[in-house]
This record gives sequence, C-alpha cells and structure tokens, in this order.
Amino acid sequence: MNLPVEVVEATREGRCVVFLGSRVTGEAAEAAGRTYPSNAELAKELGWRRPKRLAGTMPGSRRNQKTIVPSVAEGAARYADEHGRAALLARLRLQVGAQGVAPSRAHELALRRFPLVFTTTWDGLVDEAVRLHGTGHEVRQRGAPVPKEPDPAAPVVYRLRGSLDSPEGVVLTAEDYRARPWPEAVGKQLRQLIRKQVIFFVGYKPDEEEFEHLWADLSEAYGGELPRCHLAVAQGRVDDYLWQKWVWRGLLLFTADPTEALEALEAQL
Repeated sequence: MNLPVEVVEATREGRCVVFLGSRVTGEAAEAAGRTYPSNAELAKELGWRRPKRLAGTMPGSRRNQKTIVPSVAEGAARYADEHGRAALLARLRLQVGAQGVAPSRAHELALRRFPLVFTTTWDGLVDEAVRLHGTGHEVRQRGAPVPKEPDPAAPVVYRLRGSLDSPEGVVLTAEDYRARPWPEAVGKQLRQLIRKQVIFFVGYKPDEEEFEHLWADLSEAYGGELPRCHLAVAQGRVDDYLWQKWVWRGLLLFTADPTEALEALEAQL
C-alpha cells in the first residue's frame, strides 16, 4: 500500500480531515461475525429495480454496465412509498444499524488521530467509539455549523446523513437532500475548510452511490470541482475505468481497507 505522503504530512501538522464511510461499519460487522450489505445489496433489498434500458446505450454494453449503479436512494424512496417512512427506518436499523457490533480499531484510530471527523454512516458506532474511548468529540448533525479547521481542544464528529437514532434528521432519498440543502453560512464554512485542509476518504468504494452522493454534496457546498483529495478504496482493486474517471476529477486513489489504511498512517506518524 502506498499511503500518500501528503496525507501523512497533513495529519502530522493537523491539516487533514477524515471522512468515514459505511465500509468502516461493514468491517466492524464482519469482525463480529455479522453480514453487512453492500450499497448494491441494500438498494435491491429496499426494492430498487434496474432500468430496462439506459437511453443512448445498447443493452449489455460496457457503458450500460458502468453507468447504471444500484441506488439506495431510489430503493429507499420506493420502500417508503409502499410501506411508509417509519417502516423504512425500521428496515434500515435491521440491515445497517449495526446492533450488537462494537466499534472497530478504525473507529478508534480515526477519533484518536483526527479532531474533525465527517461520516456518511447511519449507525451509532462512531458515537459509541467517542463514548468508549473518551475522545470528547461533539457529535453534530447535518446543517449544524462546521468548524473552520480541526481543533484538538474542541473535537467534532459531523454526521452528513444523520443518524438512525434521530430519525427526523436521516438523509436517505433525493427528496431528503432537496429538503436539507446546505445553509448559506454552513456552505461557506465547508468551502473554507476544504480549501485549507487535505481531505482523506476512508471506507468507501468509488463505484458506489454513497461516495458519488458524498462527492456531489461536497462539490455543491464548495461551488465547483473539489481540489485534490485522497481515497483509500475498501475491499479490492480499482479497475481502469474508475481510476481514470476519478483521477480526472482530482481524486487520488489507493487500495486499503479502513483499519489497514489508518494503521499504516498511525505507524508512519
């Protein structure tokens, strides 16, 4: 694994912000002997259906395969329409709520090393890790003020998609995103943060909707293409198509599962 020097140096200098994705939860669940669905599996379990044909492509073409990604947001909207929002949240608690799962080494390392942690997870493992390890992070929900820079004296965990423990603030569907746009002041705070800090994504796969939505969410707040960022790609290699797609957008990728990436960073520091 080639851990980026920029990430190491920025972390050492307190200029790096980490984003934790659902693969961090998945790794913790697997360690506990539990299964944890991928984005694609969760989308299908919620009722997502593949379009019969993508406009402008031939069925079965490579472009078709690369363009249509199972959508958790669409599956969630479909499930809520059929069964209601409360039933959707109850289903998600069973599937991705991580009940009976303990925070992982990746959670501990992220909180110990980074005073500002963003997460797109819906479960409570980050909150539990804060309590368990006594790191003192204040947990904030989407729309709350964003720190201008990491501050070890006032550490923060920022939930970009809410928490299943606070159902009213959970962001699941496209309608949820439209209903919770970035307040102007918070968008400005995010822009300032992204300009000054090195961004390090851990626990994501670049071919999944979770990361696509995160990138779009941050780009909207930033007001354009994001500056260079780094992604530790969980669970496997990155094919050439995805490599070229994301490098062209300013994202530098290397393959490492969450604990692997953060252990390597800790060792170098």
